[in-house]
Amino acid sequence: MERTVWELRGVDCIEIDEMSKPKDNIMTSRSFGRLTGDRADLREAVRVHASRGAEKLRRQGSVARALMVFLKTNCHRLELHQYNPSLVVPLPRASDDSRIIVGTAQRALDCLYRPGYAFMKCGVMMLDLADKKTLQHDLFDAKQGNADRERSEKLMSVVDRINREHGRNAISIGKPRKNAAWALRCQHRTPRYTTSWEELPVVRMR
Repeated sequence: MERTVWELRGVDCIEIDEMSKPKDNIMTSRSFGRLTGDRADLREAVRVHASRGAEKLRRQGSVARALMVFLKTNCHRLELHQYNPSLVVPLPRASDDSRIIVGTAQRALDCLYRPGYAFMKCGVMMLDLADKKTLQHDLFDAKQGNADRERSEKLMSVVDRINREHGRNAISIGKPRKNAAWALRCQHRTPRYTTSWEELPVVRMR
């Protein structure tokens, strides 16, 4: 019963024995609700995907050493100009910190972006993953980065705890705009009766 209550609040509840082994890479992507070439839309979408990728890293106890950002136009719309770039960028250091990952992903997007194209999808992939507990740091990084890593771990731990207790995006890097072009339209999505209070069916008694 307790698990159902948490899931209705938007909190994922997965038992330890239900979890699969850590993934070798982590992809977060989704097709847009409608085509867009607006740079602000793309930056927002990349920010959301990068943030979710960082959350997944922390959930499985991994850090990423690099990430890839990609954009896709609609290959079935031959009347439109086609452009499907991707870019792999190393992180300053292996990390699961949303701030570092989002910042790196958005800089990659800035390198890829070209005006005049209508994009249908973007995504962010976490690459070169390592187990956070067993990762070896070089001597220079160990001396210079210990304090930063401790602050990062404490901050991300607080963010994850608040988001678990109050629902995804209770705390996030920037707030998504309502009705953004990149956001997936959900008119035809199956109602989330078991994971959202707002979508529970209503029974009226007479």
